[in-house]
Amino acid sequence: MRRIAGSAGARLAGFGAASVLVFTGAWTAGGAVGALTAGAREPAGEEQALPARQASSVADAEPGGVLSTTAGYTLSPTRLVYPWREATEVEFTVTGSDGLPVTRFDDPGDGRPELDVAVVRRDVAGYTRLRATRGPDGIWRAPMTFPGEGVWRLYAGFTPTGGPRVDLGADVHVPGPYGAFQFPRENRSGSCGHGDQQVRVDGALLPGGRSRLFVTAARDGAPVTDLEPVDGGAFGRMTAVRQGDLARFPVRPEVTGAGPQDRAGPGIAFTASVPAAGSYRLFLDYRSGGELRSCEFTLPTAAGS
Repeated sequence: MRRIAGSAGARLAGFGAASVLVFTGAWTAGGAVGALTAGAREPAGEEQALPARQASSVADAEPGGVLSTTAGYTLSPTRLVYPWREATEVEFTVTGSDGLPVTRFDDPGDGRPELDVAVVRRDVAGYTRLRATRGPDGIWRAPMTFPGEGVWRLYAGFTPTGGPRVDLGADVHVPGPYGAFQFPRENRSGSCGHGDQQVRVDGALLPGGRSRLFVTAARDGAPVTDLEPVDGGAFGRMTAVRQGDLARFPVRPEVTGAGPQDRAGPGIAFTASVPAAGSYRLFLDYRSGGELRSCEFTLPTAAGS
């Protein structure tokens, strides 16, 4: 079974006798990269110029994944209980106001799937993007191995043909001893992949507006310049999840449309839109050296904003 993201940079380990959750990989912050310099935020030199286009729009920052029904569309898990650390398939349906399965969706047109499917545990741990396919019975199925027990939020974002963009959420359960993980109020640095690369995010989240975030990757203090495109020709993809209600919000790469042979680094620029003050978990995926790497951060909104 192939997990699309999250396996390299975020792993939940088993519980010990005291039912204390142990985190490995990117769950342990480490290898902080030095603060971004102004030069690190500038585009690469001419020798690294890319045939890419600037992303021209940012989606509205409406809370996503909080409701299981909105605008007449409903996300319904057909299976509520899943095993821990065993290969399985997450199963769900998407129905319209007539109660029938929705069968036509708009193609995002940028390499992303019709349905943006992911799971995250209710302590905002283990965000994992899934690749779901719809069967002849109208049920969507996505391979998954849940790395920890607890209640998990299932997300499905899509645009039904002729309908509005919606992002729905519903809970599923992984039985077993559970101890919630408490994340620091702010954490901008972490190790990605096998721990050989260190990533930092700079910038401020401004509630009610658009914020620029800058990500830089390094290996042993040296800039990483072999970033490869992921879905949509961007050099990274990021999701923001608000702590508390698990609402998720768009974080858009500012450059998209790169070709398979294009390379960039060490920086990636994103535009984030969050509607209200709070603490947000940021989940980043990027590809370097042929490996899809995942890491995560915690950012509060800017003080006094």
